[in-house]
Amino acid sequence: MPQQPLIYVIVLAWNHLDETLVTLESLLASDYERARFVVVDNASTDDTPAAIRARFPSVEVLEAPSNLGISGGYNLGLKHALGHGADYAVVANNDLVVEPAMLSNLVRALEANPAAGMAMPKIYHYFGDRTRLWCAGAAWRSFPPDVKMLLDVPDGPQFDVQREIDFAPSCFLMIRRAALEKAGLFDTSYFFYYDDWDFSARLRQAGYAILFVPGARLWHMVSVSTQKSAKPAQWWRVFGQSAAIFYSRHSSLLALLVFSLWFVARESARGQFGRIGPYFGGLARGLLARRQNPGRLNTLSGQ
Repeated sequence: MPQQPLIYVIVLAWNHLDETLVTLESLLASDYERARFVVVDNASTDDTPAAIRARFPSVEVLEAPSNLGISGGYNLGLKHALGHGADYAVVANNDLVVEPAMLSNLVRALEANPAAGMAMPKIYHYFGDRTRLWCAGAAWRSFPPDVKMLLDVPDGPQFDVQREIDFAPSCFLMIRRAALEKAGLFDTSYFFYYDDWDFSARLRQAGYAILFVPGARLWHMVSVSTQKSAKPAQWWRVFGQSAAIFYSRHSSLLALLVFSLWFVARESARGQFGRIGPYFGGLARGLLARRQNPGRLNTLSGQ
């Protein structure tokens, strides 16, 4: 009988120890035998590394010297996984609960589809109605031009079919080693937001498909670190910077302009005028960064 592929599961943590412990307990109950579990700690201030080592001695903890953001944190774990011979690497948030068979079902889907470089599970809400989907993939929307998540909808038969999708959120992704070697790692010019859309686009440009696998299921507490910790002005500034980089790389400046005008109209209608200034400040910073460094970042050979 052939040996199972080796999987490295990388959980990115930044504070929120209680949620991280719940996530690890869930993952460690997986039925997949050749899985190794790694926590990348993004400079937490709540003693997360020590608590994890004490409670879960089988989990390896990599401590970042500072908060590297989502992309930088994931890359630290991915380089470690690839350096230790991983056939597949999983990147995961620290706010989720998985079914025991989820890893097995994702591996099975990817092994049966060599043209697929990445797979995402069916993701439900953890809080409230736990039969309601948080996300089942994403696609490009023509107006306003943006990546639109299939978000917050009731589950149903239409979501029980495995299919190819255009974009997948980085809440939980299983990535084939060869796809990482060809497409490169996550781009650290995205501190958070649009990092997963950029990675999805580059993976497809490298010739790989992305799968939505409904037989693999998890429940997501939804952006605990970002929503509880980021200051509002900072969040919208980073959002604008990430949007500028993504649109200039994968769409057009015209699409970015249309999206930005729509953003102004939407936030003005909501009375959220305080979001507009930080967004455009970030937009300007992102366009400048993109102009200064137009090439794709974070190949396996370096930053």
